[in-house]
Amino acid sequence: MEGALTLRFTTQAQSDIRRITRDLADLQAQISSGAKAHDLAGFGGSSARLLSAQGMRMAIETRRAVIEQFEGRFDVQALALNQGAASARGLAQTIREALAANDGRGIATELEFAFSGAVASMNESWNGQPLFAGERQSGPAVKVATLDALVAAVTPQDIFDESTRPIVVDIGSGPPIELAAKASEISGGLFNTLRDLKIILNTAGGSIGQPIDPNIISQLQIMSGRLDAEAEKFTNEEGRTGRLQARFDTERLRLTQRADLLMKEIGDQADADLAQVSIKLNTLMTQYEATAKTFSDLSKLTLLDYL
Repeated sequence: MEGALTLRFTTQAQSDIRRITRDLADLQAQISSGAKAHDLAGFGGSSARLLSAQGMRMAIETRRAVIEQFEGRFDVQALALNQGAASARGLAQTIREALAANDGRGIATELEFAFSGAVASMNESWNGQPLFAGERQSGPAVKVATLDALVAAVTPQDIFDESTRPIVVDIGSGPPIELAAKASEISGGLFNTLRDLKIILNTAGGSIGQPIDPNIISQLQIMSGRLDAEAEKFTNEEGRTGRLQARFDTERLRLTQRADLLMKEIGDQADADLAQVSIKLNTLMTQYEATAKTFSDLSKLTLLDYL
């Protein structure tokens, strides 16, 4: 009878040792990886919530990445629009100074500068994509390279090379956002004004001298007013760009905060509590030592111990 009891106790001790060994291995794995389980099955009923939180966080990170990539674009876009406004205002100021001094000899040179600045502004690109050509992915938005070519242009299509639709982006909050107006919308009036001024110069023999021909003074006054008005279009679009940048920054911050909350929720579900794991590990080690000693003592017993 005692032999049967000893065998039963030995078997139980072996079973306990195997169970404790498995539990120890699981706890050691948690300490090593920092996770409660190595696969979803190990999370039991929490697996569905964990999957949902991970999916939401991945979607948020994707949207945040889309927003972050446009931060550089808005900086470049604002500088380009500022350049266009400066080109128009600089020419307008030159015309007013010429009228005040009754000396128009510098207008032709400033017209060339203004045209070059306007073209460079509208042909600015970001990551290889034109900023003001709508959805089109490559190539300049303005295709005339000289004032003579501008004068020869008959339709807007002769001046601009852009897609039918503007470039838009969906950041997941509200309707899709138009990132920038097209070059024809921003600078169409400016190029028409530059063309008209070039025609005035051509009519005057290529340049305006000193004194200024009284017949074109009123025309130049009109040109300076038109240039100021066209510069304001660039400034308004630059302001819109700033507002978009602020909106994107706000949305990026909101997504960052949301991603952090989801990360905490995922951590609560998936991360092991290392302090608690350490306590369990120490407790199991004590149990293991006691069980192992019991098994060792029982294993030494023989029939002679009962004789």
